[in-house]
Amino acid sequence: MEDRDALHPEKRDNGRHYLSPASYTLSKKEKKSMFECLSSVKVPSGYSSNIKGILNLQEKKLTNLKSHDCHVLMTELLPIALRGILPENVRLTIVKLCAFLNAISQKIIDPDNLTKLQNDVVQCLVGFELIFPPSFFNIMTHLLVHLVKEIDILGPIFLHNMFPFERFMGVLKKCVRNRARTEGTSPVRTEQRRLLNFVLILLMILNRLGSLNHGMRGD
Repeated sequence: MEDRDALHPEKRDNGRHYLSPASYTLSKKEKKSMFECLSSVKVPSGYSSNIKGILNLQEKKLTNLKSHDCHVLMTELLPIALRGILPENVRLTIVKLCAFLNAISQKIIDPDNLTKLQNDVVQCLVGFELIFPPSFFNIMTHLLVHLVKEIDILGPIFLHNMFPFERFMGVLKKCVRNRARTEGTSPVRTEQRRLLNFVLILLMILNRLGSLNHGMRGD
């Protein structure tokens, strides 16, 4: 602790001690800058949910985050929002982790780069140990170490993530009209969707056959 005098409590004139904020703590000005940057982001349709819908600008909080929202924030938006704020060692460590998550989320990954990715994530966690308190680290933080090995065994992450299933669960929840009888309304709506899809496919096939017959008759 001798070489970290900034972490020592400061004794005030009234006899109380003041503990300075940690290096990773955002000031009000930095929070305002970060949230203004996120609220001004515009993405293509279907890329992610509406970013403004998860921002509470008054309380400066992120609310109602889905797993895909966290994925987009960590891989794409957070490095942009952190520009110009936080100390350099904190910012670069977080941005390096975001770059790692973005690299392993690609559809094509060179097997020769797996060793480099593993070294990168280990360096990120070492950097986090120098910045954040022990309470920050839990099993979810530790699982980052095993992601590269998982890619080596199972292939790219997009082939075995949960986003399609979670998105389909949202579709099934929208099928429920009577929440008191979910076991009845959900299957009925699902069968209606399947029947509608079957009719649309049948009409497309009939339309193509009609075009072929029309061309063969030479009309």
